Amino acid sequence: MKFAEPALLEADLHAPLPALRAATRGHHDRLDRLMDLRRLGERTRYASVLQVFDRFLPAWESAILAALPAVRHPWLQARTRRHFVARDLQVLGIAVSPRPVHVAPMATEAAAWGSLYVMEGSALGGQVITRGLAAHGLGPETGAAYFHGWGESTGAMWREFREQLERELETPEALSLACTSACATFDSLAALLEDALHERAAAA
Repeated sequence: MKFAEPALLEADLHAPLPALRAATRGHHDRLDRLMDLRRLGERTRYASVLQVFDRFLPAWESAILAALPAVRHPWLQARTRRHFVARDLQVLGIAVSPRPVHVAPMATEAAAWGSLYVMEGSALGGQVITRGLAAHGLGPETGAAYFHGWGESTGAMWREFREQLERELETPEALSLACTSACATFDSLAALLEDALHERAAAA
Protein backbone atom coordinates (compact mmCIF):
# COMPACT_ATOMS: atom_id res chain seq x y z
CA MET A 1 0.00 0.00 0.00
CA LYS A 2 1.43 3.36 -1.01
CA PHE A 3 1.43 6.31 1.41
CA ALA A 4 2.90 8.95 -0.85
CA GLU A 5 0.90 11.02 -3.31
CA PRO A 6 2.24 11.36 -6.90
CA ALA A 7 3.27 14.98 -6.28
CA LEU A 8 3.80 17.14 -3.22
CA LEU A 9 4.06 20.90 -3.06
CA GLU A 10 7.42 22.06 -1.75
CA ALA A 11 5.71 23.90 1.10
CA ASP A 12 4.08 20.66 2.20
CA LEU A 13 7.47 19.10 2.85
CA HIS A 14 7.77 21.15 6.03
CA ALA A 15 4.78 19.31 7.50
CA PRO A 16 5.53 15.96 9.16
CA LEU A 17 3.34 13.59 7.19
CA PRO A 18 4.10 14.83 3.65
CA ALA A 19 7.80 15.09 4.51
CA LEU A 20 7.92 11.54 5.86
CA ARG A 21 6.03 10.22 2.84
CA ALA A 22 8.38 11.94 0.42
CA ALA A 23 11.56 10.92 2.25
CA THR A 24 10.60 7.26 2.55
CA ARG A 25 8.93 6.70 -0.82
CA GLY A 26 11.72 4.62 -2.34
CA HIS A 27 12.36 2.69 0.87
CA HIS A 28 8.66 1.94 1.18
CA ASP A 29 8.45 0.82 -2.43
CA ARG A 30 11.32 -1.61 -1.82
CA LEU A 31 9.44 -3.16 1.08
CA ASP A 32 6.24 -3.36 -0.97
CA ARG A 33 8.08 -5.27 -3.68
CA LEU A 34 9.33 -7.78 -1.15
CA MET A 35 5.93 -8.20 0.48
CA ASP A 36 4.44 -8.78 -3.00
CA LEU A 37 0.73 -8.81 -2.25
CA ARG A 38 0.07 -10.99 -5.32
CA ARG A 39 2.04 -13.83 -3.72
CA LEU A 40 1.53 -13.13 -0.03
CA GLY A 41 -1.20 -15.77 0.23
CA GLU A 42 1.30 -18.51 -0.63
CA ARG A 43 1.71 -20.57 2.53
CA THR A 44 5.52 -20.62 2.63
CA ARG A 45 5.86 -16.95 1.80
CA TYR A 46 3.22 -15.91 4.31
CA ALA A 47 4.87 -17.98 7.04
CA SER A 48 8.22 -16.30 6.39
CA VAL A 49 6.68 -12.83 6.50
CA LEU A 50 4.92 -13.53 9.79
CA GLN A 51 8.12 -14.90 11.29
CA VAL A 52 9.97 -11.72 10.31
CA PHE A 53 7.44 -9.50 12.07
CA ASP A 54 7.41 -11.82 15.09
CA ARG A 55 11.20 -11.46 15.35
CA PHE A 56 11.30 -7.74 14.62
CA LEU A 57 8.57 -6.36 16.87
CA PRO A 58 10.00 -7.19 20.33
CA ALA A 59 13.39 -5.63 19.58
CA TRP A 60 11.81 -2.66 17.83
CA GLU A 61 9.39 -1.95 20.67
CA SER A 62 12.24 -2.12 23.19
CA ALA A 63 14.17 0.47 21.19
CA ILE A 64 11.13 2.75 20.98
CA LEU A 65 10.37 2.43 24.69
CA ALA A 66 13.96 3.31 25.54
CA ALA A 67 13.74 6.49 23.45
CA LEU A 68 10.34 7.75 24.61
CA PRO A 69 9.64 9.20 28.07
CA ALA A 70 7.89 6.90 30.53
CA VAL A 71 4.66 8.83 30.21
CA ARG A 72 4.39 7.56 26.62
CA HIS A 73 4.92 3.91 27.46
CA PRO A 74 1.26 3.01 28.21
CA TRP A 75 0.24 4.62 24.92
CA LEU A 76 2.73 2.51 22.97
CA GLN A 77 1.95 -0.69 24.86
CA ALA A 78 -1.76 -0.26 24.15
CA ARG A 79 -1.02 -0.20 20.40
CA THR A 80 1.25 -3.26 20.22
CA ARG A 81 0.34 -5.90 17.66
CA ARG A 82 2.76 -8.54 18.92
CA HIS A 83 -0.06 -10.65 20.33
CA PHE A 84 -1.77 -10.64 16.94
CA VAL A 85 1.22 -12.10 15.11
CA ALA A 86 1.73 -14.64 17.91
CA ARG A 87 -1.88 -15.73 17.44
CA ASP A 88 -1.39 -16.13 13.70
CA LEU A 89 1.68 -18.31 14.17
CA GLN A 90 -0.20 -20.51 16.62
CA VAL A 91 -3.36 -20.80 14.51
CA LEU A 92 -1.39 -21.70 11.38
CA GLY A 93 1.04 -24.02 13.17
CA ILE A 94 4.07 -21.95 12.14
CA ALA A 95 7.18 -22.32 14.27
CA VAL A 96 8.54 -19.31 16.12
CA SER A 97 11.93 -18.44 14.70
CA PRO A 98 14.68 -18.51 17.36
CA ARG A 99 16.87 -16.09 15.42
CA PRO A 100 17.24 -12.81 17.33
CA VAL A 101 16.94 -9.40 15.73
CA HIS A 102 19.02 -6.36 16.61
CA VAL A 103 17.39 -2.95 16.30
CA ALA A 104 19.74 -0.02 16.73
CA PRO A 105 18.87 2.34 19.60
CA MET A 106 16.89 5.43 18.71
CA ALA A 107 19.17 8.39 19.34
CA THR A 108 16.36 10.86 19.98
CA GLU A 109 12.62 11.03 20.58
CA ALA A 110 12.22 12.44 17.08
CA ALA A 111 13.92 9.35 15.67
CA ALA A 112 11.48 7.18 17.60
CA TRP A 113 8.53 9.07 16.13
CA GLY A 114 9.91 8.59 12.64
CA SER A 115 10.17 4.87 13.21
CA LEU A 116 6.69 4.81 14.69
CA TYR A 117 5.41 6.39 11.48
CA VAL A 118 6.49 3.27 9.61
CA MET A 119 4.80 0.79 11.92
CA GLU A 120 1.66 2.85 12.49
CA GLY A 121 1.40 3.24 8.74
CA SER A 122 1.78 -0.51 8.34
CA ALA A 123 -1.29 -0.97 10.54
CA LEU A 124 -3.23 1.20 8.11
CA GLY A 125 -1.84 -0.63 5.11
CA GLY A 126 -2.71 -3.90 6.78
CA GLN A 127 -6.36 -3.17 6.15
CA VAL A 128 -5.71 -3.45 2.41
CA ILE A 129 -3.57 -6.57 2.86
CA THR A 130 -6.35 -8.16 4.90
CA ARG A 131 -8.76 -7.93 1.99
CA GLY A 132 -6.27 -9.73 -0.25
CA LEU A 133 -5.60 -12.44 2.32
CA ALA A 134 -9.32 -13.11 2.68
CA ALA A 135 -9.25 -14.63 -0.80
CA HIS A 136 -6.92 -17.29 0.61
CA GLY A 137 -9.16 -18.06 3.56
CA LEU A 138 -7.12 -15.99 5.99
CA GLY A 139 -9.06 -13.75 8.38
CA PRO A 140 -8.67 -12.30 11.88
CA GLU A 141 -9.43 -15.67 13.48
CA THR A 142 -7.82 -17.85 10.83
CA GLY A 143 -4.28 -16.51 10.50
CA ALA A 144 -4.49 -12.85 9.49
CA ALA A 145 -4.91 -11.20 12.90
CA TYR A 146 -1.66 -9.23 12.56
CA PHE A 147 -2.60 -7.51 9.33
CA HIS A 148 -6.22 -7.06 10.38
CA GLY A 149 -4.96 -5.46 13.57
CA TRP A 150 -7.50 -3.13 15.11
CA GLY A 151 -9.94 -3.45 12.24
CA GLU A 152 -12.47 -0.63 12.06
CA SER A 153 -10.66 1.31 14.78
CA THR A 154 -7.48 1.56 12.68
CA GLY A 155 -8.50 4.74 10.83
CA ALA A 156 -9.24 6.63 14.05
CA MET A 157 -5.96 5.43 15.57
CA TRP A 158 -4.08 6.65 12.50
CA ARG A 159 -5.71 10.09 12.71
CA GLU A 160 -4.75 10.33 16.38
CA PHE A 161 -1.19 9.35 15.52
CA ARG A 162 -1.00 12.02 12.80
CA GLU A 163 -1.95 14.61 15.40
CA GLN A 164 0.85 13.32 17.61
CA LEU A 165 3.33 13.72 14.77
CA GLU A 166 2.33 17.34 14.30
CA ARG A 167 3.08 18.05 17.95
CA GLU A 168 6.26 16.01 18.22
CA LEU A 169 7.97 17.06 14.97
CA GLU A 170 7.51 20.82 15.01
CA THR A 171 11.09 21.79 14.16
CA PRO A 172 13.04 21.14 10.95
CA GLU A 173 15.72 19.39 13.00
CA ALA A 174 13.24 16.98 14.58
CA LEU A 175 11.60 16.30 11.24
CA SER A 176 14.94 15.55 9.60
CA LEU A 177 15.85 13.07 12.33
CA ALA A 178 12.43 11.43 12.02
CA CYS A 179 12.78 11.05 8.25
CA THR A 180 16.21 9.45 8.58
CA SER A 181 14.92 7.02 11.20
CA ALA A 182 11.84 6.12 9.16
CA CYS A 183 14.02 5.26 6.16
CA ALA A 184 16.25 3.11 8.39
CA THR A 185 13.22 1.26 9.75
CA PHE A 186 11.94 0.45 6.27
CA ASP A 187 15.43 -0.74 5.33
CA SER A 188 15.75 -2.93 8.44
CA LEU A 189 12.49 -4.69 7.64
CA ALA A 190 13.46 -5.04 3.99
CA ALA A 191 16.79 -6.64 4.93
CA LEU A 192 15.06 -9.13 7.22
CA LEU A 193 12.55 -10.02 4.49
CA GLU A 194 15.29 -10.42 1.90
CA ASP A 195 17.06 -12.86 4.18
CA ALA A 196 13.88 -14.80 5.03
CA LEU A 197 12.56 -14.94 1.46
CA HIS A 198 15.93 -15.40 -0.23
CA GLU A 199 15.09 -12.53 -2.55
CA ARG A 200 16.56 -9.15 -3.28
CA ALA A 201 14.90 -5.83 -4.08
CA ALA A 202 16.70 -2.77 -5.38
CA ALA A 203 17.54 -0.27 -2.64
CA ALA A 204 16.03 3.21 -2.69
